Amino acid sequence: MTKIDPKLNIDDDLDPETLFPGKAAPSRFRKAWRSEHAVSDEALRYAGSGALSDQSTFTPTYHGARYEREWILTYLGSFYNQQLLTDVLQRVKGGKEANVYCCRAHPDTGMELLAAKVYRPRMLRNLRNDARYRQGRDYLDEFGKVIHDARLLVAIRKGTEVGKETVHTSWLEHEYRTLEALSAAGCNVPRPLAVGNNTILMEYIGDLGRPAPTLHEVRLPPGQARPLFDRLLADVERMLAAGSVHGDLSAYNVLYWQGEGRIIDLPQAVDPLQNPDAWDIFRRDVLRLCQYFQRYGLARDPARLAADLWDRYAYPRGPEAPLPSDEEEE
Repeated sequence: MTKIDPKLNIDDDLDPETLFPGKAAPSRFRKAWRSEHAVSDEALRYAGSGALSDQSTFTPTYHGARYEREWILTYLGSFYNQQLLTDVLQRVKGGKEANVYCCRAHPDTGMELLAAKVYRPRMLRNLRNDARYRQGRDYLDEFGKVIHDARLLVAIRKGTEVGKETVHTSWLEHEYRTLEALSAAGCNVPRPLAVGNNTILMEYIGDLGRPAPTLHEVRLPPGQARPLFDRLLADVERMLAAGSVHGDLSAYNVLYWQGEGRIIDLPQAVDPLQNPDAWDIFRRDVLRLCQYFQRYGLARDPARLAADLWDRYAYPRGPEAPLPSDEEEE
């Protein structure tokens, strides 16, 4: 079988040297690069039956690298067929877990631009251990329904290939359902539009060619820090009232656009009644929010803020771990 050169055929952010700096890539990852078809096969695992239909008519403007283009056609082709989008214009974010693309929305959606969050094929994802966030969480199938099939649950517990694929799908479905619930509750999160084929289609924040930056990338204008902090803290409370804790809240997961903050990236969100570590995770979220705004002279007590909000909804408190210092903020 023909070998491939990742530096020629795949974007730099998928290079093993980038994903695993200073150390050897896992053997499972290295083997994938030796097969011309392995990555494509992995992509097809998560594609629905309509993903590849009428591909000849779907010719997105953004090309990307060889395999990235194949993923775009595979995962976003069905949204083109469903008349949700008409074009893929550019990649606006590349991450360890997913890429985000700016898409031209179909006129029937009533929107101009959409964001497509395309999860990487599982073999190329470089995630931290997500077991802490999955505690107490139901596994969801590709339709967002709770899985009750005993054989499938055994496969998940044993970590078989089928089980790992199911966990991958459930992780994505959980983010979409969380976005739906929080959007309905009035939280400032991107409004979700559709899910499927390893992708979440949602509201795009920003302009064409100028996506909204994350909060850590901007310097807030004078007088904007306090009202923005208050609005974000209000969103944290709305999320809590809706039964959700972000789980990874920081300036890296807040988009800043036209003076407003939009909270993003919610696959790890936890239920305060179901996850035994929810209280500890919530404390860390509030701490990191406070740490960011300290640079603007806002001195708040994150421990007291977290406790006041948590106790307001009478959620049970679980064990507490030492909170990270300023230097440990991601």
